[in-house]
Amino acid sequence: MLLKHIFSQVNISNLLNNIKKYFTNDHFANIEETLQKFIACSIDKCSIYLQCPICGAIHKIKVSCKSRFCPSCGKRYSATWTENTAASLIDVKHRSVLFTIPKELRMFFFYDRTLLTKLTYAVNDIFKYQFHNIKAKNQRVRKISKYSKNYFTNSDIIHYGLITVIHTFGRDLKWNPHVHAIVTLGGFNKNYKYIEKNYFHVNSIAGQWRKLVIDIVKSGNYNKKIKAKAYAVANQLYKKDIRLFFNVANNDLNNSTNAIKYIGRYLSRAPIAEYRIIDTSDNKVTFYYESLADNKKRTELTLDVETFLSKLIIHIPPKHFKMIRRFGIYSRNINSRLKLIMKSMRKYVSKYSKTTFYQYEIWKAFEVNPFYCFKCNIKMKFKKISYYNIHTGSICWKEYG
Repeated sequence: MLLKHIFSQVNISNLLNNIKKYFTNDHFANIEETLQKFIACSIDKCSIYLQCPICGAIHKIKVSCKSRFCPSCGKRYSATWTENTAASLIDVKHRSVLFTIPKELRMFFFYDRTLLTKLTYAVNDIFKYQFHNIKAKNQRVRKISKYSKNYFTNSDIIHYGLITVIHTFGRDLKWNPHVHAIVTLGGFNKNYKYIEKNYFHVNSIAGQWRKLVIDIVKSGNYNKKIKAKAYAVANQLYKKDIRLFFNVANNDLNNSTNAIKYIGRYLSRAPIAEYRIIDTSDNKVTFYYESLADNKKRTELTLDVETFLSKLIIHIPPKHFKMIRRFGIYSRNINSRLKLIMKSMRKYVSKYSKTTFYQYEIWKAFEVNPFYCFKCNIKMKFKKISYYNIHTGSICWKEYG
């Protein structure tokens, strides 16, 4: 793999020490672990060994790192997630929406990455305002408690579906946090009748997004100097009344399969696709990207190896950080009645519903189950694992059973 070749040109320990100051201890530990797994991914330095309990035959399987940082594993994860998520969506129209952050505010989401999570909840608050028709309720002459059964009318959409995906990189690898979202063009009212919604109040969304982003930046956990800067920049943008950019896709995604495949390609991939790297000579890396600011004109950028790798590494998220979130009917916390209704509205069946990606692909190619003994046709047991230590450069072993 090309990225592995580029990593082999530098001292990884020195590279990590140079950027360590920008991360918390836990985050930095996860970066080390991610790189260690990536470098050892699908090579002889990292394997699991299965043994047949009857004939004693040993079967070796190369271990993949399962990291979104890895181009091959990211593609595998994306394919699996896309299939399984497509099977969970109801077969109705969806809309893709992109929410972006202005350049002046992006750095603050690097200083405090917990703010990225707040962005996804802000997106949900915006759509909740649209679907629940909050503006009309605030204009009621006779106020009704939100806990009253009469608060929602039969025309209000209470239960909608939303999936958000956080990205932190732009095409030029710069820190550029933004949120991709797909949302149902409709939802269920209080009587569980599905109602279509074919439009959104764009100006309302723009105004809410601007206010919410500025408030999120102000709420960050920074040191005194950065906090003062955050307030100054946020207040300046607020006074200028600048509209923060967001993009509502022109075309509806007419079924659940098209909707999730659209966002699936944005989901689990390395910050750069390897085909975009065109030269790695003279201790430098040259890659190209399509500049959105210049009508998608092909632009080439050359960086020294350490700078290039540092730009990739900063996009590795903290451990257990959720890049994907589900809201409304696509969350786990929905009532039993909604579950039954949604079950009847699903059409897509995942090809990985009864097996893993690895098992499916091996069976498709060779018509064998890789976890069963080829001779005895019985499930093999876990025997041992070998893995590569990034710091010592040696192979370590661990026995089981």
